[in-house]
Amino acid sequence: MSGTDIATATTDLAGDPGDAGPGIDTHTVDSLRTWLVDCVAAHLERPADTVDTAVKLSDYGLDSLYVLAVAAELEDYLDISLDPTVMWDNPTIDALSEALIEELAAQDA
Repeated sequence: MSGTDIATATTDLAGDPGDAGPGIDTHTVDSLRTWLVDCVAAHLERPADTVDTAVKLSDYGLDSLYVLAVAAELEDYLDISLDPTVMWDNPTIDALSEALIEELAAQDA
């Protein structure tokens, strides 16, 4: 995927950059999992129903540039600041969804 394609995918998934995602009260592990599946599917250019949330993202061949792109998309979508290592520390969509809920709760406190 080219840099232009990634920017387009970012806009399509995160919406208007000025339009922050809903607050902690509306995010759930399931809603974040769904968003992440859609994001990964867009980067892989494959249907969302073919993305397994228990498979390591690296097993899909996603590299460090992808990780940085998704971290930026998450920051825009959730309107929070994330350490990109959260993606490495939580290598599956399932683990990342759980970690993001904890991060939202911590930043909301």
